[in-house]
Amino acid sequence: MNLIERGQPRIDHICCPAIEGLPAETVHMLHRCMLEIVHMQRSVERTELQIGRSRDAAIESVMLLGQLRRQGF
Repeated sequence: MNLIERGQPRIDHICCPAIEGLPAETVHMLHRCMLEIVHMQRSVERTELQIGRSRDAAIESVMLLGQLRRQGF
């Protein structure tokens, strides 16, 4: 189950705030913060994918073990 299926919010598009007239230091800080948010979101999405794959592998292993036991192994 991924983020969307669980109904959790996602960042699909981040809009840059109005930066006209702001000091360069503030603009750079906002840019770094926005990039960090995007990196965190991608990390969460990759982790969700890995968890899903691990869950599928565990279920498949349990099913295979059950099948082997039924066959007498």
